[in-house]
Amino acid sequence: MGVSTFSSGQDTPLSPTAQQEDFQFIRDQIFSVHANPFSLLTKESYGAYLDSLAAGLNEPLSAAGFQRKASLALIPLGDEHAVVSIRSAHSGKKGLADSVATNISYRRTGDVGYILARSFATRGGQDLPVYERCIDSIFAIIRRDGIRRLAIDVSNNDGGASAVGNMIIKHIYRKPYKTYSMNWKRSQAYLAKLKSWGLSDEAYEKAKPGEILHFSSGTAIPDKVPHAFKGKVIVIVGPRTFSSAIIFATLIQDNGIAPLAGETPVSGHPTHFGEMYSITLPHSQLELRFGVKEWIRPAGRGKVNKLIPDIPCNIPADGDFPMLVKQLRWQEF
Repeated sequence: MGVSTFSSGQDTPLSPTAQQEDFQFIRDQIFSVHANPFSLLTKESYGAYLDSLAAGLNEPLSAAGFQRKASLALIPLGDEHAVVSIRSAHSGKKGLADSVATNISYRRTGDVGYILARSFATRGGQDLPVYERCIDSIFAIIRRDGIRRLAIDVSNNDGGASAVGNMIIKHIYRKPYKTYSMNWKRSQAYLAKLKSWGLSDEAYEKAKPGEILHFSSGTAIPDKVPHAFKGKVIVIVGPRTFSSAIIFATLIQDNGIAPLAGETPVSGHPTHFGEMYSITLPHSQLELRFGVKEWIRPAGRGKVNKLIPDIPCNIPADGDFPMLVKQLRWQEF
C-alpha cells in the first residue's frame, strides 16, 4: 500500500457511534455487493460473527485501530483481495520496476530458456500492446537460440492483467483450451461505479439487484503467432504467485498445457474473487475493497482449490534461477 498518509479527519479518534456506523456500512456493502459473501459461512452465521465484532466497538479508536478491527469482518469472505485500508498518497503511482521490460524478461542457462514473468501489471490498456510486442520479441529470440526446453517463472508474480498470461499461452499452445466460468453479482452500487467510469453492460443493468449473472466456461482458440514455441515447457509457481498469475497457471494446469513446478501459492487460489470494487467509509475515510465477480477454475469446484505443483521443488530465496532450472525434471514428461 505504500506509506500511509492520514487526513486531519483520520488523526481524530473515531467515536463508538462513528465506528458502529462505518461497520454497518461495511456489513451492508458485503451483503449487497460482494460476489458471494456466503461461500464459507451461512448468512446467519456470518451475521452472528459480525454482531460479535460490532459489540466490541465501544471505545474511541484511531483510524488505524478501527482498521484493524474492521478488517476482521472480511475474513469469512474467503476473498484474498478483500481489504480495509488507509488510503495512501502514493496509491496508484508506478515506478520503473513496473515497466513492461522489467516485468517480463528472458535469458538462457545452458540449453534451457527461462522467462521471468515477475508481474502482469499494467498502467492501463496502453500497456497491453507493449506486452504483446515484448512477448513476441522474446519468443523470436527463443527461436533464434534454438531452445527446446523452456521454463516460465511466475513464482513471484503478483498479478495484473490476465490478458498478459493469455499472450504467453498462445506462444506455447496452439490447441483450443477451456476458460474460467464466472458469477457476477448485480448491485446498485457497482452499477453506479460502472456508469461513473463511462461503462455499460446491458445484461447487468437489466438484472435485478442481488441476482447472479452466470457465464459458463468457454473455449479459447489461440491466435496464430509467428514464433510459436514447439518444445517442452514447465511453468514455475511459488508461495507469492497471486491474482492473474494464478489464473495463468490454473489455465496451464487444468488444460494440460504444461506441468507446474515449484511450491503451492500461499494466498492465491484457482477459484477466487476478482474485479475489484472499492468505496470509502463515511466516517473513518478508510477504503473498503473486494471482488464483485467469482472466477471458477476450468476444472470446476470438484477439484481442491489449491494450485498444487506436478513437480514439487523449492523456490530459491535468493532468486538463483540457474539453480531453480537445475531442479526441474524434464525427463518426467
